[in-house]
Amino acid sequence: MTKVQDDSHFPADDNDDSSYFQRRAEWHEGRAEVAEDTSTRSLHLRFARLYTARATS
Repeated sequence: MTKVQDDSHFPADDNDDSSYFQRRAEWHEGRAEVAEDTSTRSLHLRFARLYTARATS
């Protein structure tokens, strides 16, 4: 059985911005791994780097 990922739901289990940005970075990294083309992969990796930087600032 294939697991379906819900890409539209991001639980707001805390109000910590750093945690939120880290979760977003991880989400974009995961999307980059399954991207079917180079431009989509590149875009998700760019967003992952931005969110990672934001999480650590």
